[in-house]
Amino acid sequence: MNRTRDIFKPQSLLGQCKEYFTKTLKEPAPRRKNNFSLTDIAMSGLAMFHLKYKSLLQFDHDYQTEANIRHNLETLYQVKNAPSDTYMRERLDDVPQEDIQGCLKPIMTTMQRSKVLEQWKYLDGKYLIPLDGTGFFSSNEVHCSHCTQKIHNKGKKNEYTSYHHNMLVGTIASPTMRQVLPLFYEPIINADGATKNDCELNAGKRWLKGFRQLHPQLPSIVLGDALYSNGPFIQELEENRCSYILGVTDKGHKSLMEYFWAGVAPDIGEYETKSKDKTKTISYRWMKDVPLNDSHPDILVTVVYVKEKDAKGNTIYVGSWITDLKVDINNICKIVKAARCRWKIENETFNTLKNQGYNFEHNYGHGNNNLSNNLAGLMLLSFLIDQVLITMNLEFREALEKWKSKSNLWEKLRSKFFNFFVMSWDALYKALVRAPPMYLVD
Repeated sequence: MNRTRDIFKPQSLLGQCKEYFTKTLKEPAPRRKNNFSLTDIAMSGLAMFHLKYKSLLQFDHDYQTEANIRHNLETLYQVKNAPSDTYMRERLDDVPQEDIQGCLKPIMTTMQRSKVLEQWKYLDGKYLIPLDGTGFFSSNEVHCSHCTQKIHNKGKKNEYTSYHHNMLVGTIASPTMRQVLPLFYEPIINADGATKNDCELNAGKRWLKGFRQLHPQLPSIVLGDALYSNGPFIQELEENRCSYILGVTDKGHKSLMEYFWAGVAPDIGEYETKSKDKTKTISYRWMKDVPLNDSHPDILVTVVYVKEKDAKGNTIYVGSWITDLKVDINNICKIVKAARCRWKIENETFNTLKNQGYNFEHNYGHGNNNLSNNLAGLMLLSFLIDQVLITMNLEFREALEKWKSKSNLWEKLRSKFFNFFVMSWDALYKALVRAPPMYLVD
């Protein structure tokens, strides 16, 4: 009978998180007697997001009033003493964001060492890493010195300023795998004393350095939109040993595309085929050693172009990219599939976080320093754990199969968590598939 490997059970994954927080989070000195440990605070935040609570206040209320909630937090999430909502915000606000940023690595290390991560390899033995930014906080009133700002109706009587927190996320994705694995994130924030807004491109450069520090040997192909198709960022990619497939446009990369369209055989490669269902005609064109632009003629890239037409000859899709990978008739279809995989970070990552129970855009707390970004990092960690469970945990998948959708499963899981004394994750998963007794035991 098949069974889940111990390293892919929730108690093991959560244990790795706790071990990371214990080693990384530095307790203030001197620590007051009966003070909450930063490890318990971080694990409480992770539990809140993993249980899909809509409010930190509700999480605190349930913990303070329900004995079974306190019991279950200890047996399932290894939290001995959860802080109040106010105290959690105060303490997490002062935790350096770098200490939370690395929290995804222990889970990814487990995936690597177990060889499971190799299922996501797609091109030349490398992993595709879509890179994109998203917002998770916006207000016209609440703000801190790290918020990016946007002035609306400038110069008019109704001028006002909105404040935002955004982050850049890189995930491992593959056209052959449904799940995505968030790998590293970088907040898009203003530094202390900054007079100019931070931007996604600057965050991208920081992301590359932080990613390579945590994963120095991971063979990677970064996927990005046209924003990243510029000389300085490509140089950063090369310095950090990352291959790339980046979007380009006729308008935004005029000299590049003019050079490409002026090319003739044998410099140009072309290939046309039909989709498997014979309803589409797909035309490919590519050219190597194209100068990136007038400012960086020394950066030579391969341009890839695809056009799809329906049975009536109507164009239904057009895409173009640049890459440093070798492209030929044997891999052009795979290259394009890899390029289009960039949308997985929007559809399978951000859309899931915002619309499938994670409440990514809900304001759990803003703070004055790092609270907002640290909470977003803990939410991303809970999402990664769920992705690993969906992929590797047979008991979780059995429960998901019974309840048909993740939103239904979250609801049933919370119901058991709220109403019973749960002794273990194995008992909880059994109860999600079968009617439980009053006390859930193995």
